[in-house]
Amino acid sequence: MVRWLTLLCCLLGAVAQAEVLQDPTEPLDGMNSRAGVSASQSAGLPTLQSVMLGNGPALAVLNGKSYRVGQQVEGYRLVSISADGVVLEKGGKRQSLTLFASKVRI
Repeated sequence: MVRWLTLLCCLLGAVAQAEVLQDPTEPLDGMNSRAGVSASQSAGLPTLQSVMLGNGPALAVLNGKSYRVGQQVEGYRLVSISADGVVLEKGGKRQSLTLFASKVRI
């Protein structure tokens, strides 16, 4: 009987610990489908949603569409794409957008 009870406790402990782990593909806590609404969007800037780097050309997803360096994004020119953000230019002024900037703690 003690063996069964010990086994049951071990199994329940493993299940309880598994619930603590977060899916890495899930949005950060406090973010929802409208999480892109931020200071950058209120300033009229596109919202950066994703960056894709690999063997081919780098892509950035802004406002639901993918763009490459040099393409126009709602009046801005996409100047560069890095692992954590992009640089846009309009009228000689550059703006940097980063992924999850409001959720990153320094």
